[in-house]
Amino acid sequence: MRDYLLALIVVVLVPLIVRYAWIGILAWFWVGLFAPQWHTWTFMRGAPLATYFGGATLIALFLAKDRQPFPFTRETVMLFALAAYFAMTSHFAVNSSGAWDFWIHFMKILLITFITPLLIYGERRIVWLLLVITASLAFYGFKGGIFAIQTGGAHMVLGPTGSYLSGNTYIGLAMLMVLPLILASARMFHQRWSADLGFELLSRFSRPIGWFLYGVFWLTAIAILTTHSRGAFVGLLAIVPLLFWHMHKKWLMVLVGFFLVVVMGVTAPEPLVERWQTIETYEEDQSAMQRIQSWGVAWNMAMERPLTGMGFRNTALGYDWWIGYANFEGGWRHVLSPHSVYFGLLGQHGFGGLAVFLLLIAFTFHTLNRIRRTARQRTGEIWLSEYAWALQVGLVGYLISGIFLDVAYFNLLYAFVALAVIMRRELEQAPQPATAPVASSPVQPEPSSSPGPDPVKTGSDTVMSGTLMRPSSPRN
Repeated sequence: MRDYLLALIVVVLVPLIVRYAWIGILAWFWVGLFAPQWHTWTFMRGAPLATYFGGATLIALFLAKDRQPFPFTRETVMLFALAAYFAMTSHFAVNSSGAWDFWIHFMKILLITFITPLLIYGERRIVWLLLVITASLAFYGFKGGIFAIQTGGAHMVLGPTGSYLSGNTYIGLAMLMVLPLILASARMFHQRWSADLGFELLSRFSRPIGWFLYGVFWLTAIAILTTHSRGAFVGLLAIVPLLFWHMHKKWLMVLVGFFLVVVMGVTAPEPLVERWQTIETYEEDQSAMQRIQSWGVAWNMAMERPLTGMGFRNTALGYDWWIGYANFEGGWRHVLSPHSVYFGLLGQHGFGGLAVFLLLIAFTFHTLNRIRRTARQRTGEIWLSEYAWALQVGLVGYLISGIFLDVAYFNLLYAFVALAVIMRRELEQAPQPATAPVASSPVQPEPSSSPGPDPVKTGSDTVMSGTLMRPSSPRN
């Protein structure tokens, strides 16, 4: 039944994408993150849905009359530099054929990243893309959190079998990156500070949807812990203070936590505690020592070839070649992996490749920080500021967890880059509050000596006096 349902969705979506090209971007990220083909059992299992939707989107792109000019920003320039640098390292790779195969795979991710700003613009389209990305992974948080509660956290939460996110470490990182987005989406629906998304039901049931997403947020946090991934756990520890600082009713949460732990006696399951304790006793843990061994291998590869590294898929040369770069061997033979974003880039692309990648991340982080700090005051757009904050915190989680996980080519990261570019353009093109069109409202803003509208508190969020101002960019 699932196979027929998914086939029907594909049949409906493909012509819809050809007519409305921007829906193809939503569909591509949906299949890339949710991986619906791996939830089926027969003829649709493993189907190349990304190819179907990506091809339809390319066709629609040439037919579309509402596409935007390509934004030449420092982020997009660094993406071109990254593609070129990886092409150079693939040319000099020790496994040339395998390197070029993976380079082509990575170029497909970058192609969608480049196309996304052409088709996604205006509040409605941007928010829909954010919601699709969030929902695609929040599903696993919702499902995993319930599973963890039912089993007492004794078993690992895993991703869909057969997909890129099947392993506990990868699904843990993915949920960690969208955890702040779930919180921002919950607040958007509950406090109703976004524009009309095109469906009356969403507006009518906005508050219940918000409460539901608050629940999904906490379930996802539980699911991240019960992936048993130490990398995701460390990343969660890094972003918890940022999440807590941004939340309302902080002391209520502290009191609830105190009641659960001290009065109810709620504690972490023993398997989780034992797993986390290995962070302190890493020298006694084989998995941790394998990571240290792999980091040494990557470092030595980069020292031998500092500009080009060994190229993509160098591990295909086999264990005997790979172990020649190790500082120690150990009593194990395991799947060859750098077990780190940073060491992986070092081993594959040298110090130059790592530098280009880190510059891309730094520019993205700075752009999101600028949007977060200025959007609300400059345009009155609460959603723009809140989602920039969520993407920024998710990026922090990626950078911390990436120390222990080999996820340099994760499509969600490049979605964050594209969204930073798009949201920056939205910020720059939005009319200033003094000139933005304001609908009639019975409440008139108080005179203020400061420029722009005076911020006031409504409920638990800051909004602009009078009617919330909206940019004049397209909404369809």
